Amino acid sequence: MDQEEGSTTVDNIVTQFNTYEDFLDSQITTLDMYYLEDEGLARQLVELGYRGTGEVVKREDFEARKAAIEIARLAERTQKNIDNGVPDMAPKSFTRVQ
Repeated sequence: MDQEEGSTTVDNIVTQFNTYEDFLDSQITTLDMYYLEDEGLARQLVELGYRGTGEVVKREDFEARKAAIEIARLAERTQKNIDNGVPDMAPKSFTRVQ
């Protein structure tokens, strides 16, 4: 798999799950929990790539892509507001009257 495919896969995972733990939990089967009896251990095994049904994604990669997607979403929304003439709701700094 090349870097672009890997990036697309991570993007899909990031948009599908709210948190990294949700992603890890999605990879854990009922059989895993039957034998391991410990959710934390099951998550660690998925994170290390020993268990799971899909792509191995590191926490740092997940959180970085999540932040980048959120920034892009906010920038797009801001641009749409500017294009539509919606006033900027960001607080303005006070100016000193002389």
